[in-house]
Amino acid sequence: MKKKSFFMLIAVFAIALLVWVGCTTSQATDAAKVSVEEITTRWEGSGHADITSEAFTHWNEDDPAEIPATCAKCHSTSGFRDFVGADGSAAGSVEMAGLINDPVSCTACHNTPAHELDSVTFPSGAEITGTGSASVCMVCHGGMGSSKNVVNATDGKPEDEPIGDQAIVGNHYFAAAAVRAGSDGGNGYQYEGKTYVGTFTHAPGVETCTTCHDPHTLHNRKPENADTNLCQTCHSNVTGWQEYKTVTMSKVDYDGDGTVESMYDEIEGMKAILHEAMSQYSAKVGDGTMFGFNGDSYPYSFIDTNKDGQISEDEASFPNQYKLFTPRLLKAAYNYMFTVKEPGAYIHNGKYVLQLMYDSIEDLSAISGVTTDSLTRP
Repeated sequence: MKKKSFFMLIAVFAIALLVWVGCTTSQATDAAKVSVEEITTRWEGSGHADITSEAFTHWNEDDPAEIPATCAKCHSTSGFRDFVGADGSAAGSVEMAGLINDPVSCTACHNTPAHELDSVTFPSGAEITGTGSASVCMVCHGGMGSSKNVVNATDGKPEDEPIGDQAIVGNHYFAAAAVRAGSDGGNGYQYEGKTYVGTFTHAPGVETCTTCHDPHTLHNRKPENADTNLCQTCHSNVTGWQEYKTVTMSKVDYDGDGTVESMYDEIEGMKAILHEAMSQYSAKVGDGTMFGFNGDSYPYSFIDTNKDGQISEDEASFPNQYKLFTPRLLKAAYNYMFTVKEPGAYIHNGKYVLQLMYDSIEDLSAISGVTTDSLTRP
């Protein structure tokens, strides 16, 4: 299907849906305030509409060319409709493979079963109820993996002995809802005997996915009858997305570098320390092969062949994948991935990811030599 024809079809769907849903949801109420053309334009510029994205084309060369049911829920409109039961199937599962080149369009979210969603079950098994219009966002942005996967891979095995042919375990990508839910979602690897913060609520009026994000552009909303950034309401220096990372949300030097920084920078500092702890730990267990990480190259964990703490382009190759994880290292690496693959973690629940990383560093410290002495746990 040509892209132009695809968007014309979507526009027709949008017109029909707006007439149908009217004022049944807050999203529809917002949509009614602007023209169908404006809504379509907003959607066309979003990541959900990017028909050329890897998120929607990854399976194009497969035989058959379809999206496996495991992935279809979040990577195709047909799969999400299947999951909520809008196609007449049972709700809560995906029975059929999804269509390729089928990005998240109007009919994924604008249907009766999707409107009626009011709870979300995370991969950890934890359920959060009363999620309202944010439910459709949280279903896919809750990730795919959880600490359960880590436990299954490590349970009963000696903490500091390589498991054997064990790849890194991750929560998947852009799991904003899983990070925001904190301990209520239970998707981070939470160490026994530690307490963790729950759902991050930010501030009155900006407490859910759809009160912060325009559901069509996915960008932050603008205050009604204003042309400013929503964040600027409280954070005067924030005039656009470029300044999000500069907001200082605490008066604590979590990463121990002697400077109180923005939550983004505190997280970046803690990430660097955790990476160093994992590298030093890995060099002192097993055969001394050093772990390295490159978040831009799948499968992300690689052997740091020259032990310089960096993964070069040559080292970031699939045959050089690091698969010598011990249980202790796998737990820490999972929390590292949990943070790295949610680039908005500093906004969605910075304290939760800082707690996970602090505890990971602490758990590795006896062997890595990298301690938490200068760090502060939220």
